[in-house]
Amino acid sequence: MLALAAAPILMYGAVRWRRALLFALPFLVILNGLPLSIGGSLLRLDQLAACLLVIPLAASLLAGSRQLRTDTTTRWLAALLVLNVLSSVLHSPARTYSLLQCANLASSWVIYYLLINYLDTREELNAFFIRCLWAALVGSGIGILAFALALAGAPIGGAEVSTMAAESLTRAYGAYGTMVEPNIFGSFTGAMFVLAVGLLLARSQDTVFGAATRLTRVTASMCAMGVVLSFTRSAWIGVLVGLLVLLTLGRRITGLRAARLALPLAVCLLLVTALLLLPGTAGDFLRFKFINLVNLESRTATLRLLTYAMAVDQTLAHPFLGWGTFTFAPLVAQGSDFARFEGWRNIWITNFLLLALHDTGIIGGALWIGMLWSLLRRGIRAARLFGDREPELAGRAVALTAMAFSLIIPFLATTGFSLGYPWMMLGVLGAHIRLSKDPTAT
Repeated sequence: MLALAAAPILMYGAVRWRRALLFALPFLVILNGLPLSIGGSLLRLDQLAACLLVIPLAASLLAGSRQLRTDTTTRWLAALLVLNVLSSVLHSPARTYSLLQCANLASSWVIYYLLINYLDTREELNAFFIRCLWAALVGSGIGILAFALALAGAPIGGAEVSTMAAESLTRAYGAYGTMVEPNIFGSFTGAMFVLAVGLLLARSQDTVFGAATRLTRVTASMCAMGVVLSFTRSAWIGVLVGLLVLLTLGRRITGLRAARLALPLAVCLLLVTALLLLPGTAGDFLRFKFINLVNLESRTATLRLLTYAMAVDQTLAHPFLGWGTFTFAPLVAQGSDFARFEGWRNIWITNFLLLALHDTGIIGGALWIGMLWSLLRRGIRAARLFGDREPELAGRAVALTAMAFSLIIPFLATTGFSLGYPWMMLGVLGAHIRLSKDPTAT
């Protein structure tokens, strides 16, 4: 009854303050670790904002004042959503739960649709981009502050620094701020670090971000510290991959010189060296992480491999359509009420490709690979289309594509594609791809 009473007010507010709600998205996506509890379900603020933003978009489409923009990625996502619903209806052992999770995925994926439709001018795109940098600065700053206060003996939440977490690995050690866990925090800050570095390397040509150089530098510094303090090895590897992609594409498309990466890499090296010399549990655990950067015999790797083996064994029962959305926990429970288990939300597959195979089978895995490959390929093509015509946008497209690479790598060890922040970041890339095909956009 309360929801029905509030619905008209929310709908009016969504139409009346559409732009403010849209530009609040970069700050709402970093609050994914602070969901609202409504009727026993958890609802994230970015999900709520995205659903509300669908209302004015639908109204403008019905009024004929706007045309719906779609691209290859939106079509891949639509096919994935239909497949998730189909596999959940046919095979899920907890059908209601799986269908609710399909709605959860849709409320996150729709952020991509919203951005490629609402960011329809260069001015809007530039302004939203600046908000993304501010959100990265704020999000990483909260995580760093929480970690520092926890080490000082004044924990406020947002960081796990206990000796038990470092030694037994029962909980993820590191900073996470307002995000779900250190792995999610690390993937976000790592991707934004690669993006900020890309903007700094192209700042002499980009008139918009040339004027915001100080903000970009501070964001890059804070995100670098945030990704290190997340203690997430996959995010560190993702940053290295992103920088390599940035260098490769930059040299081929924008004439970027390798020497220009020397300063960001030197700053990162100094930061990592200083943190490696830290005394106490934090320093010991960071040194352990670096020594075991790719150690398949570590305790964490062993647990992941056990989970993967169980997931593969379950997948063989329905290899083409899968078991349905997020059915790993119900299958592990073997008919019991899995929601009553303590920590049941942690019973999940920490690899987005294996999760796709388990939930939607070979067809779903192929759709995921096709969607991501298509997006990355079109990002590279957009940078080339901008070329000499729009050198500042060419550099920005290169930075966004490198960011996408650095975001995908950590999701091989933890998946965040059910959250809003990757779709916001990929949506900005999609908006640039659309702009590259429309040279008359102002």
